[in-house]
Amino acid sequence: MAQLTYDQAAHLSRRMGFGAPPEELDTLTRMTRQAAVDYYLNYESVNNDNLDNYLQKNFNPKRFTPMDDVQLWWIIRMGKTARPFEEKMTLFWHNHFVSALDKVPYETMYVQNQMLRAQALLRFDDILLNVARDPAMLVYLDGITNVLGNPNENFARELQELFTMGIYDAVTGEANYTEKDVKEIARAFTGWKFKEKGGKKYKYVSYIETDKHDAGPKEIYGRIANYTGEDVIAIISERRATARFLVKKLFNFFVYPLADTPEDKATIEKFANVYFTGNHSIRELARAIFNSDEFFSPRAEFALIKSPAELTVGAMRMLGADYVPGNLHQADYETYVGFKSMGFDLLNPFDVSGFPTNLGWLNTSTMLERYNFAARIISTREVNKMSPGIGLANEKLKTHIASTPEQTVRNFLAVMGALKVDNQVVAILTDYLTKDDEGGRMPFEVDDHFIDKNIRGLVFLIMCLPEFQLN
Repeated sequence: MAQLTYDQAAHLSRRMGFGAPPEELDTLTRMTRQAAVDYYLNYESVNNDNLDNYLQKNFNPKRFTPMDDVQLWWIIRMGKTARPFEEKMTLFWHNHFVSALDKVPYETMYVQNQMLRAQALLRFDDILLNVARDPAMLVYLDGITNVLGNPNENFARELQELFTMGIYDAVTGEANYTEKDVKEIARAFTGWKFKEKGGKKYKYVSYIETDKHDAGPKEIYGRIANYTGEDVIAIISERRATARFLVKKLFNFFVYPLADTPEDKATIEKFANVYFTGNHSIRELARAIFNSDEFFSPRAEFALIKSPAELTVGAMRMLGADYVPGNLHQADYETYVGFKSMGFDLLNPFDVSGFPTNLGWLNTSTMLERYNFAARIISTREVNKMSPGIGLANEKLKTHIASTPEQTVRNFLAVMGALKVDNQVVAILTDYLTKDDEGGRMPFEVDDHFIDKNIRGLVFLIMCLPEFQLN
């Protein structure tokens, strides 16, 4: 099998992570498609001690106080991890199994986030069961108030509508469940509770309070039995509608939005088959998707809008910026505020439907904040523990400068995501590098002043291009 091209490597790094610097892309171009996918997919074998040690020392969750501490903790993970696909999958599951800090204590949201990260690539049945037992979910969807004689239907409804099948089948369009199914499934989950394990913060144990659990017969999907919540999860995980729904969600997040066409329905069926032949393994489903011709097709390339996380972390990683998050006492809250201003109140989506996708990220306000972030990253030269944040050193920029202004422009377009722009845009950017403050021509002489002014300006202009907003 042929090795990846530079553009294919950049595409893979943006989707399975947040983008990568040129040296990492060069490594990927020496790999086959399968080897490159495994490079990201098999992240458990990658040592992440540097990140873990940093967080333990500077952002120990036992010292979290306001909810923005746990939000910044996750931003740091994304920015400094050696396992980008681990964080990307955690983002996917967080926006799939939605819970939010506006209702849920930050301690349980932290525990949920860790659980989603640890189980991101397991069998879907196992992930779903652990989500159903999760303290944050039990609070967010009122599972702790779901008791015998007074069932709460919130989790039963969202379990089917948003977490597993959707209201209608993604291929056939048929209804996947009825209101009676919602009511009967709610009965199956009555009595599910949690408590602190040994009275310790961040340690929880889930259990079923037997005298509040409805153990009677229930009719679900036309069959009658004394179903438990575990039974329901096993049944739903085996339904073809669930496989189709998951494939569509994964494609919309990682590949391209699927339409209601025969061709796209065939794509859903193709990967739904992988779900079943792989025993519901998310790892195997992800492996098949990222190795597919669909993923590496022209349709997939730059087919998505970058989320604020992909925009921010991607810029840091691709440009090789220095990221010093600081600590709980002197932290980089500008990055946290930037996420929020761009519409990404991390761990705190507006409602159970989750965060927006694609064009939903963009409006006049959030675009201005994207430009503000671009201005901030090119304006900050150095960062340290006394003034934490994101800094971009001249020496890092210097490595991408070529002998001509046009090639310099093309180098930076390649560094910043292998962006595809037309020749007119290249000409405009090249023209910018060869004009002085009065609009006259100047020689292309690279010195510290030129780097500090013109090259930084070039990076800013590229970050403001429509093409840079695409993933």
